[in-house]
Amino acid sequence: MQRLTAALRWLLVGLGVATIFALLAPVGWPFELFSHFRVQYAMAALALAAALAWRRAAMPTLIALALAVWHALPGLAAARQSAGSDGCSGPAFTVATANVRFSNAQPEAFRAWLATQPADLLVIQEVTAAWAAELEAQAGHPYRYVIAREDPYGLAVLSRWPLESVTRVDLAGDGRPSLAGVVDVGGQRIRFLGMHTRWPITPALAAARDEALRAAAALARASDLPVVLLGDLNLSPDSPAFGSLLEQSGLSDALQGRGWRPTWLAGFWPLALRIDHVLVSPSLCVEAVTVGPPVGSDHRPLAVLLIA
Repeated sequence: MQRLTAALRWLLVGLGVATIFALLAPVGWPFELFSHFRVQYAMAALALAAALAWRRAAMPTLIALALAVWHALPGLAAARQSAGSDGCSGPAFTVATANVRFSNAQPEAFRAWLATQPADLLVIQEVTAAWAAELEAQAGHPYRYVIAREDPYGLAVLSRWPLESVTRVDLAGDGRPSLAGVVDVGGQRIRFLGMHTRWPITPALAAARDEALRAAAALARASDLPVVLLGDLNLSPDSPAFGSLLEQSGLSDALQGRGWRPTWLAGFWPLALRIDHVLVSPSLCVEAVTVGPPVGSDHRPLAVLLIA
């Protein structure tokens, strides 16, 4: 039993180290990688507190409880807030983002999801030539713009509403495209920006992701129309880069105050994160949010009902 107590103490030390690294996230890579898992840290700390209390280790139990509370605080604070604003009286429309995975050759799950959760404006990541052909068959979305690539950075936008001036933009200057344009929603013009940023597993990739986020924020801030930014941003709401994106863009997180809704399963549920996002101008009201089942990738599609 002494070995069990010692093992629990070492696990607590590991959790403490991860917490310190998460606190250093504003410094940048690699510490930011530890900032995404606060829900997991809180649950692990609670489990450790219970096990240490059973072993009658008073001080380690208190430390574990303190870590659990600290990691849970952002989620508890967010649960008391909500995105959007009151008084919207314009048309209602649904936007959605879905990562279909470029190596996924089985579109049945995507078709099933789209049939049960039709979106008026849909941004899709990891679109290959094969997926472009699949999207061409979606007659319910007659307006579209597709960039097919045989890597994870193909993009497409599909719309039930007329699209204006859709353009390919290189936000990070690294050749990876994003899509910017305007959609006419029942007479209300909405600017959208569809993105898939780099996976920040190296300093260079993290820098490219952050540069794309800064450029996207500048475009949103300068817009004379309401903005919807959506896609796979490869960062969680607990990342300092996410907070900077909201502050610099003036946009709101559509899932703010709507609980923990992971969209990336990581192949292992305990590591699930929300890295797919819909951000909106404060003038748009968020009426409902739906996280769908996986569509053939580790990602779950995210749909948001908005009122202009």
